[in-house]
Amino acid sequence: MEQVLLIGGNDSGIPFRRLPYGGYPLISCNPDRLPENLHELAKICDLVIVCADQRAGRVIADEIWHLLRRKIVISTTPGFNLSTLRDLYPLSKVCRCELVLDGDVDKCLAVVSFGDSFSESDIASMKRIFSSIGEVLMINEPLFQEVSRVVSEGLTSLSDLVKRLGPDDFQEYLLGWVMYCLGQMILKGNPIESCPNLRGGTGGLGDLAPPAAGSKP
Repeated sequence: MEQVLLIGGNDSGIPFRRLPYGGYPLISCNPDRLPENLHELAKICDLVIVCADQRAGRVIADEIWHLLRRKIVISTTPGFNLSTLRDLYPLSKVCRCELVLDGDVDKCLAVVSFGDSFSESDIASMKRIFSSIGEVLMINEPLFQEVSRVVSEGLTSLSDLVKRLGPDDFQEYLLGWVMYCLGQMILKGNPIESCPNLRGGTGGLGDLAPPAAGSKP
């Protein structure tokens, strides 16, 4: 397994901390407090994952770009497209990544885009790595921004809804069912607009047998 160097803070790159469960040796450090032996860590790693804001992302690249020849660099930095990443890491094979969700979850969807420098072997390695944290969706660079916008708007809407509901357990229970059922409809390819609840009718959640007490959808 590849030796992975994760440069991520307490609130970024969290799903990647599950890589050891997939058998990957993982070294991690905080982008705001880079270790003195960062150069040595960059030399011994096979792959680098950078989860940092733009300021820290540029500092990290300045420090180690010359030590990452032909190595894969995965970046989750918002606003860093493939062109920017190629400029920051001219000797490396760069990958743009967005995590959905970037939090303490059992499985995460990673949306990734990478250039022509990736071989079939590199792509296979990427798939194995991301399978350790969940699922991977590989798309082209022009589509990445649109996907990122949709994800951001969806998460914002859900976050606003949860805030309005408050901490009531019953409301959280209902919302959990709504999200679960919508997910099932999407996976099956059924249009959400076909749901009777959205047409002002009845049925939908009311027709479902509730889960056992204490269970989650």
